[in-house]
Formats: sequence, structure tokens, C-alpha cells
Amino acid sequence: MFNLFSSKDKPAASGGPLQGYKVTDVERSRKYGVAADSLRMLRAKASEKFKIPECRVYLAQDGVEVTDEEYFRTLPAQILFVVAGKDTIVKTDFELMYNAIKSAHTELLHAGELAQQFVSNNQPEISKILFNAQRGRDDLIQRSARAEHAEWFVGIDDRAAKTKEEVMKRRGQDRIRGYFYKTKDELTKCAMYRGSPMARELIDEMLDLFRQLLLGFDYFSCMFDRSCQRRIELKPDNEDGDETDAQRIPPKRMKLLVQNSLGRNCQIDRYNVALCSEVGDFRCMGVWKDERCRYVSHRINPYASRENLILFQVWNLDHQVEISRTVLPSILDNVERMVSSDGGAMCKLHRRKGKNLSVITYFLELFTLSNLKLVHIVCHDKSIHELISNGTIICDRCEEYKYIKQFQRNLRAKKDALL
Repeated sequence: MFNLFSSKDKPAASGGPLQGYKVTDVERSRKYGVAADSLRMLRAKASEKFKIPECRVYLAQDGVEVTDEEYFRTLPAQILFVVAGKDTIVKTDFELMYNAIKSAHTELLHAGELAQQFVSNNQPEISKILFNAQRGRDDLIQRSARAEHAEWFVGIDDRAAKTKEEVMKRRGQDRIRGYFYKTKDELTKCAMYRGSPMARELIDEMLDLFRQLLLGFDYFSCMFDRSCQRRIELKPDNEDGDETDAQRIPPKRMKLLVQNSLGRNCQIDRYNVALCSEVGDFRCMGVWKDERCRYVSHRINPYASRENLILFQVWNLDHQVEISRTVLPSILDNVERMVSSDGGAMCKLHRRKGKNLSVITYFLELFTLSNLKLVHIVCHDKSIHELISNGTIICDRCEEYKYIKQFQRNLRAKKDALL
């Protein structure tokens, strides 16, 4: 199986340092500061303050539920959490602000006609203003360091991030880390994991391998990083925080070790690319079932201004094959076949006894641009996607199985040599 490291090599799951955080309710009517060293402590204190039994906590900026202690420890101090009950719908800060403006200022609905009339009557003056504004905007976009564009970094607590690119790298990593912790939470809380030692071993070792691959690709930090030299290839409009997995090896060296163990034929590498242009322009990739976005206006450059950076938070990475409805149930179904005694764990391709799950296929569907699309909030379709997972059970004749085994051998050999 995928026992890449013995249990003594795994870091102990203990609480982190005591830090200050902010908690509020779904209406944002009350806000408190609390100190906590773990997600459990934060929940307990928030539950007491808001009188919500078994409360759940969400990131106010993007509405993501925080369910995992490891993910919680990657979040900065003083970040704002929304506290809510089990079935409460939590809206992001952006959604609340938009709804408030819409309900309180209905006259804004007519602003388009007024603006069009004003521009028509003042074309020379407007053209000059727009030219100067664009020149100033281009200058701000090119700036990178905190000292060159201090306003862009307002509200970003991490003083270690000295450039915009470093901040955007972390934003990309956080989104992929969120998918890992969601995957881990869903797979380890099921009854089969708790009741079957064989299922627990399969799932734990799959998660270990996921973590190693993510570490090797730096949690796909280049996804939002405009300094990355490799970029995704899109059709033009006129066409159709690192984690230490071996305690005695420093994180950066461990990352390099994994990278050097992947081999030349790693099919994941093609998806390790930036989604933006060299200046940081992103464009929506469209609804999950479309080849491209239908809206020309769905573009953004979060490097341009603090406002754009905030708006970029509501752009989503959308799984075409859905993670909760499709990919994770497929993993559990195949794990169940592997642990059953009726001989149902067969490789369909070679008609042989299954040896393991197609870990690489599942990895591609969960964490990479093979299955992810960056979309404007309007193009984030939350209805059921009519796609199925390609994950399956594989045997020792499958190329994927051979690749994983070779990766494990390379990794063990390099780790032993390093130690």
C-alpha cells in the first residue's frame, strides 16, 4: 500500500499557539474577539457567546466552512469567522454588501442609462480622463513590492509577504489546501473508515500520497502567480504554507525531494500552470459544461488594486466532476469493493484482481486544472453536474499502478539517502 512514511515520521496532531481571532453572526450584528489555540476551542467559545449549540464556523471573506484542525492552523490571526447553526445559510461579506446596496438604493438600477447619456454628451473630456486613468492603472499593475503599492496590501497581515506575487501564491495554495482538508474530513468521518481497519489503511495511505503529491507541486501555488513562466492555454474569444511530512527533513528540501521523485512522465505536471497573463489578467473559463465564458466582461486583474483583490475572492474554482456529489462517493464506493469479501474488487481494464484505487486519476479530479475551472460568480453553476468520475480500481498491469509504485520507490530511496 501507500505507506510512504512510518507513523513515527508523522507530526503529532497537537494544538497550535494561542492566537486572537474575530467571530460574528450571520447578520454581522455582533462581533467578538476570542483567543484560541485550536478549532475546537474556537467553536466552544463561539458557541458560548452566540448561544448556538454545536455551531459551525465559516470564513467571512469567501464563505468556506472550516472543519479541519490542520487547515485552521494555516489561517492568520485576527481573521474573521462567521458562526452559524447546522442548517443556516451563510453569505460572504461581498454578498451581504451587494444585497444591502440593491435593497436600499433601487435608483442604482437606472444608473446605466444616466451614465450612457452623460458619456455621450461629454465624449472628449471622458476620453481624456479614461486615458489618464488607464495609464495610472497600468503603472499600479506593474508594481509588485509592498513598498511600491502599500494600499494593495492593506488588511494583509502576513508581513512575510513582501510582493503581490507571494500573496497570490498563498491564495492559490489556500484554495487547494481547502480541497485537501475537505477530502480528508469527508473520507475519515464515514462509518466504513471507523469500522474497517482495511478501509482505514486504504484511505489513510491514499491521503498520505495526496499530501506528498500536493507538496511536490507546492499546492499549485503558481495558479494565481503571474510570475510563473508556464501559463494555461485558452481559446481566444473569437474561437469556439508548507507542511512537513518527515520531521527530520526541512519543508523546502522535502518539497524538492518529492519533485525529484515524480519522474519524467508525470501527467500532473501539465496542470501546474498560471491561469493569468504575465500582467495578472484573469478571465472566466465559463460554466462547467461550456467550452468558454459567454460574457466578455468576466475579466479581472487582482494585481491592479485592493478592490480587485477583494472582488477576486468571489471568483470560484469550480469542479466540473463535482467533489462532494461525485468524486468522493466514487472513492468510498471503490474502497468498499476493495474491503468486501465477495470478490468485487476487479480491474475492468485487465479483468484481474484489483490492487488499489486509481490514486492519480482521483488526484487529478480533486486538485488540478484537469477538472477545475476558474469562474466568475455568475458562471458558478451549483446545480447537479451531469458528469461521472473516472476513478476506478486498478491492478498491477495498469500504467497508473506502475507509476505510483515507482514514485514510492524513488521517494523512499531519496529520503533514505537524505537522512
